[in-house]
Amino acid sequence: MKKLIIALPLLASLFAMHTAIAGSVVVIVNSANSQSATVTDVKNIYMDKMVTWGNGGKIAAYNLPAEDAAAEIFARKVLGVSARDAAAAESNRIISNTARNPQQIKRDALVASIVAKTPNAIGYISKDQAEGKSGIKVLLTLE
Repeated sequence: MKKLIIALPLLASLFAMHTAIAGSVVVIVNSANSQSATVTDVKNIYMDKMVTWGNGGKIAAYNLPAEDAAAEIFARKVLGVSARDAAAAESNRIISNTARNPQQIKRDALVASIVAKTPNAIGYISKDQAEGKSGIKVLLTLE
């Protein structure tokens, strides 16, 4: 029991540190992408309502795993749901064969490099992951 009492504050502080690390999330696109996007546009992309950019290019959307702190921040601030609920909605679209533009799930380091190499890609990562990366452009910052 004594070990549990000692471990709980330690676990809480580790969780707080993990959340603080992902405190700011940025929505990124390839640096060659000249399109702009509002929070509503990004929501529509990730809700599968907008599948092409204004120039006609098909959007390649990249998502982080639902357990990632940045995914939770993104889902809450942009989609208005939890990351798990957003992942479940995407799974339901795939299962019911209604997904027009299925999202790819990758870790944040991979999202940055894939977006840097893919002209029509969009993704989101923690602000720290984006700093100093070439080939990407920040569309939105979510605090």
